[in-house]
Amino acid sequence: MNSFTQKPGELEEFLKLLQKDRENIKRVKNILNGPKIDIEFEIHPKAESVDDSLEYSPVDKNQIIKTLVFKASNEFVAVMCPGNKRVNEEKLEDLVGEVRMAKPSEVADVTGYIVGGVSPFDLDIPVYAAESIPSGEVRPAAGSRVIGVKIDRENLFDIVDAEVKNLTD
Repeated sequence: MNSFTQKPGELEEFLKLLQKDRENIKRVKNILNGPKIDIEFEIHPKAESVDDSLEYSPVDKNQIIKTLVFKASNEFVAVMCPGNKRVNEEKLEDLVGEVRMAKPSEVADVTGYIVGGVSPFDLDIPVYAAESIPSGEVRPAAGSRVIGVKIDRENLFDIVDAEVKNLTD
């Protein structure tokens, strides 16, 4: 296991986040424990945005995978997209009807995750993957703003049963 350092105040914040996110992290770990795939969990200081994540991860912006939740006409849906792209809501509407971004409280109710730590794993809503997600290693959240998952794009798509669509500009 590799190490990293933190100042006392940072460690206190980190421990609070881990405690708050513990069940979600275990939830993701349990999903990924079964398949015989090569994954690693990446632990880092709190990151609430793609740009924050870039400070702590040695990857390109497009390898950080956002999982965004939308309220569609009749249901909620999740969309995975690369960190350097935005979901084109018109393209998403062509698939699921009128959409809007879910409110943070709706995200928590529907997924069990908090905004900034939404993981694509173990969702009970349809999951779409933007075809612009690059091949090779990517990094979605592991149910926390302090832990991500190193996983191959195709394994990610298979595990979350994502429908791959052209959803970004």
